[in-house]
Amino acid sequence: MSSLQYKCLNCTAGLEFDPPSQSWKCHYCFSKFTKEQLDIEQDMQEKEEQYEEEQPELDAYHCNSCGAELLADETTSATFCLYCKNPTIIKSRFTGKFRPKYLIPFHLTKEQAQELYQKWINKRLFAPTEFKYKEEIEKLTGVYAPFWLFDCRTDGTLQGQGTRVRSWVQGDYRYTETRYFRVLRRGTAEYGKVPVDASIKLDDSLMQLIEPYNYNALTDFSKQYLSGYMAEKYDVESEEALGTAKTRVEQFTEKRLRETIGGYTSYHDTNKDVILQKSEESYAMLPVYLLVNKYKGKDHLFMINGQTGKVVGEAPISRWKQFRFAGLIFAATWIIAVFGGAFFG
Repeated sequence: MSSLQYKCLNCTAGLEFDPPSQSWKCHYCFSKFTKEQLDIEQDMQEKEEQYEEEQPELDAYHCNSCGAELLADETTSATFCLYCKNPTIIKSRFTGKFRPKYLIPFHLTKEQAQELYQKWINKRLFAPTEFKYKEEIEKLTGVYAPFWLFDCRTDGTLQGQGTRVRSWVQGDYRYTETRYFRVLRRGTAEYGKVPVDASIKLDDSLMQLIEPYNYNALTDFSKQYLSGYMAEKYDVESEEALGTAKTRVEQFTEKRLRETIGGYTSYHDTNKDVILQKSEESYAMLPVYLLVNKYKGKDHLFMINGQTGKVVGEAPISRWKQFRFAGLIFAATWIIAVFGGAFFG
């Protein structure tokens, strides 16, 4: 395995991608470089290391800055040296079928993501206090997560029974008339860039909750964007992910068809059928900030959309905080009930 590290063209220190300027920044000499400038340097480095790409993939990488030999698990594609903190990209993890087609760059800095999480967690009154500590929030990590993006077309049919009920009074009697209708809806829908999480490690439900991404920012993949961030390669094959995409687009299509049904007192389905006519997948990497907090021996994962800033996660409830809050409410209620006349008389 070879590793590729983008170095400052002036002082040779490690470069990191800077979301606000959409350029690559050196934190030592404060130089900034465009993608075009780094492309030239990358071409030269790739020629020197071309022969290494055909070597068997190992689970270790060599830091070009300090010389350390470090281990990474088989899905890690970009990481940091534990000793000198320089960002390193494991180049062989992005070759062949593992080379993504698209990428959305980070638009939020780590500091902006930390601030968003701080505001979000502070609103959870009963969340454990340690989840709000500065040293815990600083563990937030930017990760390019692997996704399959599906372009799909569906044909859907929805059949059901609708009723229209009217009532009136005539003389001493109330009459009710119920009319029954056969309802049929058919339609074709096309969906673009339906995302499916391609990592076993990441929680699928949370990955769906941080959607949507703005795909207008989708750009051709370049390893340069990974500088300064972690990255994972996919370990869910496109064939397996297609099943999830199929379920999602079927639900979308069914919902759209049902939204066209109106004017009935009641309606229920008798038959529904949605067929996926065609699909094309693209491998992409999307920006996510991750934070894992441990509480009573259990890990709790929080995610922030690295483009939009949407925060998701489930904060556990601190029973001690709950009891204290209930005690304060009880005490305040008791004081008002006992001494209310003295206070407000």
